[in-house]
Amino acid sequence: MRLIQVVIPEGKKDEIIDLLTEKGIDYVISPETSQRKYSDVLFFPIPKEGVEEILDELRKSGLEENGFTVVTKAEAIVAREFEELKERYQESEEVDESKVARQELKASAESLSPSSPTYYLLLLAASLIASAGILLDNAAIVVGSMVIAPLIGPAMASCVGTIINDESLFYLGVKKQILGVLLAVASSIAFSRVALSIMLPANLDLLSLSQVTHQMNPGFLSLIVALGSGLAGAFSLTAGINSALVGVMISVALLPPAAAAGIGIATVNLEIAVSASIILLINLVSINLAGTFTLWFQGYKPGRWYEQKGAEKATKSRIFVLLALLLVIAAFLGTMTWEVRRESQRVTKLREITKSAMAEAGVELTEFSSEKTGLFFQKIVGISAEYRARTFKESLVSTIDEKLESYLGRSVDLSLGFRKVSTG
Repeated sequence: MRLIQVVIPEGKKDEIIDLLTEKGIDYVISPETSQRKYSDVLFFPIPKEGVEEILDELRKSGLEENGFTVVTKAEAIVAREFEELKERYQESEEVDESKVARQELKASAESLSPSSPTYYLLLLAASLIASAGILLDNAAIVVGSMVIAPLIGPAMASCVGTIINDESLFYLGVKKQILGVLLAVASSIAFSRVALSIMLPANLDLLSLSQVTHQMNPGFLSLIVALGSGLAGAFSLTAGINSALVGVMISVALLPPAAAAGIGIATVNLEIAVSASIILLINLVSINLAGTFTLWFQGYKPGRWYEQKGAEKATKSRIFVLLALLLVIAAFLGTMTWEVRRESQRVTKLREITKSAMAEAGVELTEFSSEKTGLFFQKIVGISAEYRARTFKESLVSTIDEKLESYLGRSVDLSLGFRKVSTG
């Protein structure tokens, strides 16, 4: 439910009153006494579904150029006329009850993005906290950083700007997204250099940190998370519900990989830097694609008819560009996912071969690990195993090595250790 307040310019009162009477909308009107070129102030309640229609009609009456209109949410409206009006809108097949007005959609998108200084300061703080959480391998700290990251605003601003043909809103959203991501990565680089040089152990193995490795395996599941975040962000705007929790989900998709990419760059670790950057790019494209497509699918468009054709063309072209980029990335992700799955199966088979060869020699395999090389399409270059035995059998090394190389079709470095067991 909405309460609309209209300041009526001189000479427009009768036209507006006739419009409301024709639509069966009850209203209250009072004289305007500010000595400006306004005659009256008009108040009337209207269901959420009817806001866009009535605002468009008021604009046609000249209020947009010569007056102003304020739309506020109403907690409760008790009036028989309003209930009848509400029923008429609900019964209308042309009205979507789940959608807010186009004007409210734009206002919501703008309100989600704080002023530039506040936005960049909050993002800087969130990036530093995320970097600290990753280096400390503390998931709770990383989650906390997502709560304060204001990343939903720019993403939704670019989506809404595309749909309603507001170029300034679109470019503002794109600008803040790009600069925000760059700031997150740059602040993570600076913080990581300081933290790793004076605050953390010099021999810290980044690949042993779960919060780092989580950002190093881009696959189809990460694509689903980002698409879902963009879709949820758009729906939170169109349904007029609180977007705070959805904003956290969008931050989940963007902030940790940005911080991890900065850590990888700071430590000159190509594997971490490139993997996290790919996830970041995937999520950024997916959120914008899902958000824009959702708003377009729901039928939002500019209010002026002569803007609608251009807006639809711009929307389709931007969706096409984002989709093409996403398909390229998705093809890469699909290949990676398949390779990771195949490599996992290969490691399992190697372990079975090693275990079987040891069993034939009368010893028990206790531990097995493989070392891989390569940034994405990794290949096994080293295998280490540990077994339980009373004596060390040197012939076992060559036996296992031959079996493993025969399966892989290439040479590997095999390291075999043993533990003595008590004979008493």
